[in-house]
Order: sequence, then structure tokens, then C-alpha cells
Amino acid sequence: MGPEKHIHGGKITLINFVLNALPIYLLSFFKIPQRVVHRLVALQRNFLWGGDHDHKKIPWVKWEVVCLPKAKGGLGIKDISKFNIALLGKWIWALASDQQQLWARIINSKYGGWSDFQSDRAKGGLSYWWRDLRKLYHLPDHSIFLQYMIWKVGCGDKVNFWIDKWLGEDYTLKTEVQSTFSD
Repeated sequence: MGPEKHIHGGKITLINFVLNALPIYLLSFFKIPQRVVHRLVALQRNFLWGGDHDHKKIPWVKWEVVCLPKAKGGLGIKDISKFNIALLGKWIWALASDQQQLWARIINSKYGGWSDFQSDRAKGGLSYWWRDLRKLYHLPDHSIFLQYMIWKVGCGDKVNFWIDKWLGEDYTLKTEVQSTFSD
């Protein structure tokens, strides 16, 4: 192996364990603005390829390829936007999977609970964190949350028979019954 491979290997390690690790706390709470993503990616690119503010080096590989896993031909550098979404998604998963945790009960009482979270109605007085989680949950390309979630009805006090989506993503029993009887 030539010295250049060792230099790039060291830089990749530093990018993954330092440049991507520094903002983890903030990335786990807030949706990162795109201008910040572009700035962080520019720092990572310049560091990887050896450029600085005054002298740009040629990036020999597209950044999308660099961010692919090593098994798929990339260098395994985390895509900051996707990483941010994954960290925020952990909050959605934690909220959906255990409503009895103290923090979940507080959030539910403050913001109206899981059914309000699932509704797409705009509402005032929400924190940035809660708004970001709701937006993420409702994005069409993030339906992975819905694909892997199941409900345990239990005693039924959290279930609304007519309004909850029993029949799939876009159907409720109320709309299905109304469409059946209105024809």
C-alpha cells in the first residue's frame, strides 16, 4: 500500500469519528438546515481531498459515492442528512413503542398524544423539536415508520375505531363506510 492510501484511510477515520461525531447531539434533536449540511459537507470534502479555502483540489469521486457503504464501493462516510433523519427517527420509534415512559407521558400531555402527532393538521405553539418530528413522520419518502409499526389495541382507550387507519395508509373505517353508503 502506498502512503496516499494510508493518508486517505486516516482522513476517512477522522471524518467519521470526529467531524461526524461533533454534531451528533444537535443532530439527534433538530432537523439540520440544508445550508449547514452544505457547509459541513464542504468541510469534509476539503479535508478528504486536501483542499482549503484558497486552493481547491479535484474531488476524484462523487460525494454520493464516497458516502456509500464500503461493501457498495464507497468509503463509508456518513451522509449527514440521512444520519440526522435516522437520529430523529429514533425519537419517533421510542415514542411509538413505549408510551408509558415518563418523557413520553409528558410529551403526550403537552402536545396531545400520539393521535395528534399522526394528524397532519398545522398547529401553533409547538416546539421546534416536535414540529421537526411531525414533519419527518409525514414526509412521503419516510413511510418506513408506518411500514414497521403495528398497534396493540390493549384495553382500547387509545384507539378510535372510526378514525384510526385500520385499512391502510389512506383509509379509515369512517371514510370507507361513508363511501360505501353514499354510492
